[in-house]
Amino acid sequence: MNKKLNTILLIFLVYSSVSCAFAQTNSDLKTITIKKEATLVKAAFDEAEYKVIAFDRFGNPHESAVKSFVIFYKEKNNAYEKKITGNVFTEEVINYLTKKRKTATKICISSIIAESRDGHLEELPSLCDIVIFPDCKKVKKS
Repeated sequence: MNKKLNTILLIFLVYSSVSCAFAQTNSDLKTITIKKEATLVKAAFDEAEYKVIAFDRFGNPHESAVKSFVIFYKEKNNAYEKKITGNVFTEEVINYLTKKRKTATKICISSIIAESRDGHLEELPSLCDIVIFPDCKKVKKS
């Protein structure tokens, strides 16, 4: 009887180990992908102070989060780009767009790089169709 019980246990162990080996085949494996949720999701242009502000997914502004961006504009048949470090337009760019030009300029702000509170750099969507008007000048009545 002892020999019969040992044989049955041996057969059961062989069967269970073989079935466990075939239970995890490659066709049954599924891949789980995890997408990191961005902290900062969009940017906006502040026309009064000529700066770019980042917003988080809850709509809270983060003024110092933007680290760099590129301004793109066209003049006649020429296209110009200016890379700016920080979140504020340089004095040179502001003077050119507001004082040296007589017509409104349509600009596009692209390659907006912002730094989250965790220190991760994130690229924000571009801002296009921003119109900057030149400074108003006094007109003498004739």
